[in-house]
Amino acid sequence: MRVGICGGGLGGLSAAIGLAGLGFDVEVFEKSPSLRATGAGLNLWPNAGRAIYALGLREQYDAISVKLDHYFGYDPDCRPLFEHDTSAWPEKYGAPSVGVYRLTLSTMLAEAFGMDKIRFGHELVSVEDKGDSAVCHFSNGVSYEGDVIIGADGIYSAIRKQLIGGVTFRPNDHHAFRFRAVIDLNDVDVDPAAQTAFYSRGGFLSVIPIGDGKAYWFGSVAGAASIDEFVAYFTSWTKTHIPRTLSITPREAVVESPLFDVDGSPYKWTHGRVTLLGDSAHPMMPDMAQGASQTFIDSLALRNAFASTKDIDEALHVYESERRAASNYVVKCSQKGSFLGRNNVNPIPVRYEQEIEAIAV
Repeated sequence: MRVGICGGGLGGLSAAIGLAGLGFDVEVFEKSPSLRATGAGLNLWPNAGRAIYALGLREQYDAISVKLDHYFGYDPDCRPLFEHDTSAWPEKYGAPSVGVYRLTLSTMLAEAFGMDKIRFGHELVSVEDKGDSAVCHFSNGVSYEGDVIIGADGIYSAIRKQLIGGVTFRPNDHHAFRFRAVIDLNDVDVDPAAQTAFYSRGGFLSVIPIGDGKAYWFGSVAGAASIDEFVAYFTSWTKTHIPRTLSITPREAVVESPLFDVDGSPYKWTHGRVTLLGDSAHPMMPDMAQGASQTFIDSLALRNAFASTKDIDEALHVYESERRAASNYVVKCSQKGSFLGRNNVNPIPVRYEQEIEAIAV
């Protein structure tokens, strides 16, 4: 079977690995000239780890990620708000919670699939379902016809827009922007095997180790629409590492991402021989840190669906039936905001156990 995957991010590459492992002829088309690594660092949870392990990547994944044994939360005066021990999660949930550098993870996936099978510089123009096949057309004049086309082209998916007419995004109710960057772990005073975060009602900043001596900080402030406003908010937090950490982070290294939430009802993913995966299928807010984790679960579910039947249409139906409701549930969880926000949600590791593991999504 021939499978074309539009999008060479985490979802596209992990789906390619799973389907290629079934003996399918898989090609990945990526509009960028090289591997994408937007976001710099990631916190991946045990549900992501279990999916990655099941795709046959345990050794590689464990080698590049940092196991997080604790989650610590403090207020602006460095007084403890919570501590959550996650050191037993590998035994309890089958995989650890980890920090990982996004480019390292993307490279691991690309090498596992085969870098020579990724067609860089292919920007999608259109896709068409032909009943027993599907065709995608690219801006460089190339067309590809396969038995299945998978749209893994991100939160602003061109394939999703063509299939369902787009979705409506609205400004996030909690924060307008998220700011993040990678710095040297030795330059920040945090536990090298934990996520350490500082919270107030108006904003937060968190740090996780991501391997190779690097740390990833990320945060949001209500009303802050620029890096200058974000930094200014933390000026008085002198009992924490944050003012110094922000001062030594080069401005050009900071990624500024506007936060837009999906407005409206869930929609159908599969249209004939074309289906959606990852952020293309279920764009979600980052407050539950489940976007990438749910993407890996999609890839495993897609692989398993095709392993269960030779009927392509049935496999696509099984995949969407298993994943659409589950991922939309996580989208709704992610809309509640962060700890100490206006919805008074629990710390994220507590929420993960209560809202994700307890529901098995």
